[in-house]
Amino acid sequence: MADPIRLLEERHFDPPRSVEVEHNGSWWPASQSAWRLCDDDRGWMADVTWVEQHEWGPGKYLTMVPPQRVRGVP
Repeated sequence: MADPIRLLEERHFDPPRSVEVEHNGSWWPASQSAWRLCDDDRGWMADVTWVEQHEWGPGKYLTMVPPQRVRGVP
């Protein structure tokens, strides 16, 4: 069993900020609610949410991605 990953620091956006997130080679409109730093080697990660249309219907994604997969919206 792997050791648990602990949250070291969290910086919230209230309200969440509008961003674009890269997923499968495309950029999707998203919301970022926080930056999170855990005690593993990933560094700061963006907590993001977006909806992607699939052939079977909309899929909602709630995940953390590295900074290079997030860009701000002007």
